[in-house]
Amino acid sequence: MSPLDPYVDRMLRLGGADAHPASAVVGVRTSDGSDVAVGGWAAAASETAPAVPMRRDLLLDLASVTKVAATTVLVMRLVDDGRVALDEKVHRLLPAFTGDGKAEVTLEQLLTHTAGLQPWWPLYLEAPDRDGALLRAQQLPLAAAPGTVWSYSDLGLILAGAIVERVTGLGLREAYRTLVAEPLGLASVYGPVPANSAVTSADSDAYEFGMVATGEPYPVPFRVDGFAGWRGRPLRGEVNDGNAAHALGGVSGHAGLFSTVDDLLELGAALRGGGFVSEPTLRRFARPSSVNPGQAVGFRRSSLGSGDATVTVLGHSGFTGTWFGFGLDADVVVAGAAMRLAGVVGPLPAATERPRIPVLVTGDAIQSVLLDAAADTLAAAASPLPTNAEER
Repeated sequence: MSPLDPYVDRMLRLGGADAHPASAVVGVRTSDGSDVAVGGWAAAASETAPAVPMRRDLLLDLASVTKVAATTVLVMRLVDDGRVALDEKVHRLLPAFTGDGKAEVTLEQLLTHTAGLQPWWPLYLEAPDRDGALLRAQQLPLAAAPGTVWSYSDLGLILAGAIVERVTGLGLREAYRTLVAEPLGLASVYGPVPANSAVTSADSDAYEFGMVATGEPYPVPFRVDGFAGWRGRPLRGEVNDGNAAHALGGVSGHAGLFSTVDDLLELGAALRGGGFVSEPTLRRFARPSSVNPGQAVGFRRSSLGSGDATVTVLGHSGFTGTWFGFGLDADVVVAGAAMRLAGVVGPLPAATERPRIPVLVTGDAIQSVLLDAAADTLAAAASPLPTNAEER
């Protein structure tokens, strides 16, 4: 019995009757050590195999947690080494990023979602391969003047990942392995990974299919019948995100990383420990954006209560239901997931069915449970139970 089991139960109960996550995992690390609890099913039963119970050693498709656990961390290390600066103009590193007011866009603006980029674009519906998709991401027109509005954008982190590749001379998979995973002893890796080593992230491509078909929440000038690559199978071990999976070979700055919660706890401890990334660099990346104070460089800023104090947490969510964060000035790291697409989105719609956007458990609800777990664990670490001797 883990003290975190009640939070796993809360995660599994999130949503309405047709939206409960298929599996959940909650992990917290403090000065007292780490604990991880799991529940639900990593894979549903099929005609040929029984259901697979959730386990803590199974890899999660981190989705947009990749933005911080891989891309932002890589940029932090490059900044520490003096190989790139946050005020670097993007077009100097990505020459096709020109025109339409793009000359002043900086790397920092990509990471703070203030570059004026469009929030989402299905690159795989226009580009035949990875190089073509990265080129198209650079060529898309801006949606707003740089530095004037905050608009969460996958495209900015796709471009930031391309900058990491340009600066290091390595593919993103290799850059992550050599600069992050190996130094920290992590098993985290860009996919695809063997299906039996991972948790099912979704039943199919039905959610993104619905986005293209309905134009919600982002209008796009495409039809679903113009693409033959829609996946009608459960997604286990292959990246869920459409651009990462269909256009970018599973490896991107915005999605594609697979990791256990234990590895995320290790990464968070390393980031706040001062040895892996310098304290000045961490503080610089933690600085609130002037456009949106809830946004730091790469990370989102949130908070949790700890006694009479409020702890600033740097973190990020992922579309599959993942979340990861760590205390800026308190020794706490929290990570977990409620796999909100699995068992919920269903198969691709039949030709006679009207496409829809399935209703999912919100990322805020998942984050709230995880922050509660972190706050309660941190409080318990600060107020340990008395020993028998102390009671006497």
